[in-house]
Amino acid sequence: MTVKMRRSSSDFSMPLRILLVVSVVSCFYIPYSIATDSTPAARSSQASTPYRIVANKVDRSTYLGWRVYHSVCYTCHGMDATGTSVAPDLVERVKTMSAEDFASKVLIRYRITMGYDEVASDDNTAVRRAFLEQVMRYERGELIMPAWERDPNVKPHVLDLYAYLRARADGALGPGRPKQIEP
Repeated sequence: MTVKMRRSSSDFSMPLRILLVVSVVSCFYIPYSIATDSTPAARSSQASTPYRIVANKVDRSTYLGWRVYHSVCYTCHGMDATGTSVAPDLVERVKTMSAEDFASKVLIRYRITMGYDEVASDDNTAVRRAFLEQVMRYERGELIMPAWERDPNVKPHVLDLYAYLRARADGALGPGRPKQIEP
């Protein structure tokens, strides 16, 4: 005895529903992905420019970076970040730095820091040598950039500072006080 199974209309409606949902979603997704240009080159370009400049005016982050720079950095690095006899040209230095490298150098790099192997080894020569080098720099009167991680005016704006210096380094922003894009 054979039993014939009849398909109900609801059996066909599920695949049709799925097809309808996929069609509707693709109508919105495809134009969006084309408009946002999500190619690897475009994403890389967007990630590598942390600033936005429109008609010679900068975004809020870049402007805040300029303010931070002129409140704490300019006395050593110069008015336009081009260096002085005491501190290097940041416009040149930032050209090859990532935001992470920059933040690390500004916030913590200038303390005596050592790798675990150097500290944990039985031979404390490396630790003593680093400490002695730091003391000698102070004794010679060398200016040493402080670590800014505890400064409440710098730490929250370190990436704004990077945006300003990166815009200067890329040649997208000239010297002087930038104008801010109206909100």
